[in-house]
Amino acid sequence: MLDVLICGAGPVGSFFANLMDQFGHNYRIIDGETPEARHGQSRALLLTARSLEIMEDRGLSGELLSHAVIPRGLRLHSDAKQIAEIEMRDVDSLYGHMTVIPQWRIEDTLQGRLTKKVERPVKLISYVQESDYVVAKLQHGDDEDNVEEVKAKFLVGSDGVHSAVRKGTPGWTFDGVVFQVPFALADVTLTGDKLPDMRYGNFINSKNGVFMMIPLLDRAGEKLITRVVLSLNPVGSPDDKNALTSHDKKEAVSQGIQTGQSITLEQLQEMIDQRSGAFKMKAENPQWLAKFGVNERKANGFRRGRCFIIGDAAHCHSPAGGQGMNLGLQDAYSLAWKISSVLKNAAKNPEELLNSYYDERSPYVDATIDVTGKVARNMVTPTMISDFLRSFVLPLALNVPSLHSKVGYMVQQLYVTIPSNSTLLAKKSASAIIEPGQYMKESGILIPKDTMNTSPQTIRSILRKSDRYIALLVWNHAGDDDASASFWNILKPYERFVRPIVVLSKNNIFRYRVPEYARDSAYAKEGFWCDTKGQLAERLGIEHNHAGIMLIRPDMYVTFSESYDGKQEIPLMSFENYLSSQLNSE
Repeated sequence: MLDVLICGAGPVGSFFANLMDQFGHNYRIIDGETPEARHGQSRALLLTARSLEIMEDRGLSGELLSHAVIPRGLRLHSDAKQIAEIEMRDVDSLYGHMTVIPQWRIEDTLQGRLTKKVERPVKLISYVQESDYVVAKLQHGDDEDNVEEVKAKFLVGSDGVHSAVRKGTPGWTFDGVVFQVPFALADVTLTGDKLPDMRYGNFINSKNGVFMMIPLLDRAGEKLITRVVLSLNPVGSPDDKNALTSHDKKEAVSQGIQTGQSITLEQLQEMIDQRSGAFKMKAENPQWLAKFGVNERKANGFRRGRCFIIGDAAHCHSPAGGQGMNLGLQDAYSLAWKISSVLKNAAKNPEELLNSYYDERSPYVDATIDVTGKVARNMVTPTMISDFLRSFVLPLALNVPSLHSKVGYMVQQLYVTIPSNSTLLAKKSASAIIEPGQYMKESGILIPKDTMNTSPQTIRSILRKSDRYIALLVWNHAGDDDASASFWNILKPYERFVRPIVVLSKNNIFRYRVPEYARDSAYAKEGFWCDTKGQLAERLGIEHNHAGIMLIRPDMYVTFSESYDGKQEIPLMSFENYLSSQLNSE
């Protein structure tokens, strides 16, 4: 029996499969399309800083970035001139920049890391849930007689807006609205004497419709080409504010690439000529031309028993801001470790843990649908108010430098935390220590106590590829090896599911050796570190002469944090109580 059957091998499903590999589970991943059907279609192409941080945590960011283009920022133009420029200034991330990678390249990269090949073309026909597993029927190719029955403990649908997993359970709906303005997408070479600076993304606020240009690499990964985005047939008027959307629940889902529909190069050029303003350019050598429909939809739950949906199978929205694929990747990251914990019998309350997937992701789905919808409507609505906002208010706001970091913080999804009402989080401490729900901060270089066998690293590199919780004790001008012993020893009953790490302050190192009480532990080699600059304690909000204890989930979000007087013995009762409420012991 499989641990997990994954339906859908786009970037979200492929990332989920990578996580199953890293967590050590038996899985299969299937997709109904052949590789040729999607290869070379750039589709989604923006990775946010938060998505790159989680890719880095899984050892995947380096290869992805080798295929990326990093625009310097985004320039906004009127029909006559440049009116604003956005740079991701002072964004608190290693990846605080625009990152452009075609979706097919992301899929190839993620699938190239898998221990198992994606099975194509294989589609899910139906499934039945039993108490402890799911029985799924799979059809191989077009042969309706070539049907296989598969048992899996969990079924995960990453199979897009027309999800067979979601449709396989009666009453699992996908209600929402249809945005009545489709878009043209084209990957082309732009030539001409009056081109915008293609080291930037460029948006032209034309009275004739949306026109956006994003630099990316061609299929060979060598030459720079341009993704052109154009709105088609805008509808609506100042007297009809609702004309942009249809609320008819019976209207078919039409999100994404419109199969059987496209635009010609001639039609594309005509729209470019109408919207290019002061620029003059010609579109040549099209690598991809498509029409893209926009819906705003959300499933009425992301779980039914042992079946889950992630990415576009669970929600869809306007592509404004490039949030969609990233939202799905973070769905996968949230769900994977929870399923893994249940499979490994680590979770004290498996149902609570699995239900938390929806509870933690739903608020960000709602917020993304709302914000991207408002942006899309403002971009295409032909009203005096919308034109005033685009032409005057937005440029004025974006010419305030302090707003650049705020825009970057939101667009790069660095605002994403675990909602404070999550049943998985401990209560907030009264101190200034990093709050439960925050993404783990990065540090400067830490020196290992085991200097003979381990190299200096940052805290995130130490935590990388974790398949279990991390219990972290950090001292700030206090503590020593002896004072850390009670923390280390209290974790022994949980050693299958929790990895302990101690970081000593620069004045309290004494010796670069693993303390005797930990030398027989499997975690000893990379369990003790020294912060000679004091940066980690400062970034985590641990006060002078204090110690901080944090429990970090496998998805790098802090779930427990408390600060203690470093001159006193650490009171571990609240930490131990929290551990016992969440995890099974030996």
